Amino acid sequence: MKKLQGINGLIRMPEGEGQERGDLYTTALYSADLGSYLLAADNANRTVREALSEQTATDLPTLWSALKLIRAAGATLPAELDARLANAAIPPRQQDVGAEIAALWFWVDIGRMQGWSAIGGKSFGEEELVRLRAIDVNSITNKPYLVWRLFDSYSALQKQKPSELERALKNVEYKKLPGDYESTLDFQAALEARVTLGKDLVVPNNAKDHIVGLLDSSQVHDDVLIASMLRSLELLNAQAEAQRLIKDRIAPRVDQKTGLIRSATLAKGSVHGTYLAARLLDTNFPELASERTRDELERVLKAPETDLITQLKALVALKRSGSSSWGSYGAVIERGRAALPAAVTFANLSGYIELVDVLVQLEPSARLGRLEAFDADPGVEDLLSGALMALSNSMYFSNSEEVRSMFPAVQSALPQLIGSPKGNGLNYFRALTAMTNASRSGLGSNDFDKAAEGLRTLKGCEEFPSLYRMEAEKASPCSLSLSAAMIAVPGAYDFGENK
Repeated sequence: MKKLQGINGLIRMPEGEGQERGDLYTTALYSADLGSYLLAADNANRTVREALSEQTATDLPTLWSALKLIRAAGATLPAELDARLANAAIPPRQQDVGAEIAALWFWVDIGRMQGWSAIGGKSFGEEELVRLRAIDVNSITNKPYLVWRLFDSYSALQKQKPSELERALKNVEYKKLPGDYESTLDFQAALEARVTLGKDLVVPNNAKDHIVGLLDSSQVHDDVLIASMLRSLELLNAQAEAQRLIKDRIAPRVDQKTGLIRSATLAKGSVHGTYLAARLLDTNFPELASERTRDELERVLKAPETDLITQLKALVALKRSGSSSWGSYGAVIERGRAALPAAVTFANLSGYIELVDVLVQLEPSARLGRLEAFDADPGVEDLLSGALMALSNSMYFSNSEEVRSMFPAVQSALPQLIGSPKGNGLNYFRALTAMTNASRSGLGSNDFDKAAEGLRTLKGCEEFPSLYRMEAEKASPCSLSLSAAMIAVPGAYDFGENK
């Protein structure tokens, strides 16, 4: 598993390299600069609707991303997004001052894009202002980016700024060239201050060439940093270079299916990959998790743009890494508990399973939802997938015994589904994980033995003999996702093999 560790200490997904789906947040970061590469209005509307339909709860950065993309594309506001905005709430207070400023900025920027219409049943203004005024400006005077974001939040609200905040922005000086996370954002902030205040700020003469060189050499693998560098080029009056880099670095990452931009994380591991590795390695995970791994997981946890599921997965990985600091993120767990629906239907089943599967590893007593029965025809792919998913995860429903007897037609088809890995795609693997929870399937010990034997034909690839691959060809990549799912399948692993 060490071979999959990325440059950020997190674990890469062997099955996903070069195949990442585009996502809303990455696209929103570049939306102001994409020009002809930006989704057309109708496509943006449809893409946002589809993205929101996959989620049971929508976090603040996703709302911001969806709204920013809609505004940039000149699209009409989808009813789904309008409804999510109407039910949105101001983000909870953050202990870390940087996270608090960033969370409030996202919230205020949504209001700015909305023209200050009511959101979450309240108009913008007083509560945000109270939170902003509670921030100790003196604690961030050495952090230009936080000073700038706080200043911009007051400007967006059109409220008078504290004198110490105006003084802090006027005193911003930054002569360090952008490189790491902090220096890149602080350099942009210094340039923003120069433009906003009309200030004659001194920056290194070679700043433009330095940024262009970094981006041309593909040394930067974080979209937040790439977007920040592109913005700095614009503020340095290097718009032509910025547009060339958009064409060379960003446009090739457009997902042709969705029109969204794929994340620039080929050399980096992901929280999801790290979470799956933590589950596969179990008690041996601390041997793989370095200090850099733990630092990156904590950075992700503190970043307000991180969605809830990713935060929870990062928290599980942090806990399994042996770090005691996971206990200080109780607010993330509470948000997860609050997002669990009481009633689970076919429409929200996938999102519920993803959420509860992670949450119970942190909060075993989390309130479980009740699954409402739905008709599942084995011949209809999405209904078959939903039924298999429900059976596989029957323990995550308050009516678990009832769930194990649901979907009789699908249960009757299980012997055929698990008979061969050929032709059934993902539903073959879903059927394997459903076997032990399907009380009406009629499966016996011989069926389980045959299923384990068939699964072994998909075991192993060049570097990871204990993991599983989806395709029969030995050359196909192993999959962390499938391998983690197979933990629940009898006979899938010899004891300790995946450690």
